[in-house]
Amino acid sequence: MKNYDFYPPIEPFKSYMLPVSDIHSIYVEECGNPNGEPIIFLHGGPGAGCGKKARRFFDPEYYHIILFDQRGCGRSIPFLELKENNIFYSVEDMEKIRLHIGIDKWTIFAGSYGSTLGLTYAIHYPEKVKRMVLQGIFLANEDDVKWYFQKGISEIYPAEFKIFKDFIPKDEQDNLLEAYHKRFFSDDIKLRNEAIKIWSRFELRTMESEFTWLSEDEVQDYEISLALIEAHYFYNKMFWDDNDYILNRVEKIKNIPIQIAHGRFDLNTRVISAYKLSEKLNNCELIIVEGVGHSPFTKKMSEVLIKFLEDIKELNYKDEGNG
Repeated sequence: MKNYDFYPPIEPFKSYMLPVSDIHSIYVEECGNPNGEPIIFLHGGPGAGCGKKARRFFDPEYYHIILFDQRGCGRSIPFLELKENNIFYSVEDMEKIRLHIGIDKWTIFAGSYGSTLGLTYAIHYPEKVKRMVLQGIFLANEDDVKWYFQKGISEIYPAEFKIFKDFIPKDEQDNLLEAYHKRFFSDDIKLRNEAIKIWSRFELRTMESEFTWLSEDEVQDYEISLALIEAHYFYNKMFWDDNDYILNRVEKIKNIPIQIAHGRFDLNTRVISAYKLSEKLNNCELIIVEGVGHSPFTKKMSEVLIKFLEDIKELNYKDEGNG
């Protein structure tokens, strides 16, 4: 039986700032084999940025691993800039990365909001996507957002949700997303930081996050970017003109080979989203991973994802006429 543990830690062989507009430059790193099978890792949030452990899903001898921090977060600059910052700009940033490196087609590896971005990119550039490995499908429609920020997860994490809800005055509690958005962009910095702390820690406590904060009082950069950019996207309904943008355009990607892993107990992104998507695809493998939630880094979930990546190596080997 094969071992599907994380690969040992690696460092990039190249990292750089790629200018993508007059305002934004994004941080990009390349790891593994520069002549290997190209694969791009898409982080979640939006606003989370990439961590070092993300590199370790991939065989560094086989894969040319590309990671980047999306606009306004991580090491990309300007930090927290929301002008020219939405999912469509991120799609074009991916395309700029692909052209900059000189890749013909690549595999997309993405989870949570990263799956939203990856699917949207594939809808816009299906001919550039060789295959996709996705985890924790987030369709980012109104039901998904309401489930998390208004009513749904509140019935599973009632104590945590009460803290999240009670920070907002009663006369604004019928739309918590709007209320938090208003406070995030308040001139009152103390109020803004308190709202960010409540938002981000509610979110991190309802998933198996490996993120820890140094103190209960201090608001860290990671928390600020996660809260502000998420609220910016979700309050503006993803800047889409269609509540089911992905499912209504799935025809464009239905024949791309797509492997999906989704935790049965994922409370951040719901199993029903993965199921609905898989039902509309012609070349999809969906695995519901029992007993786990949202994080890709738990043992059971990471083993499924790494097995997907190892299976791709064998498929490519056979496609090249070697078996």
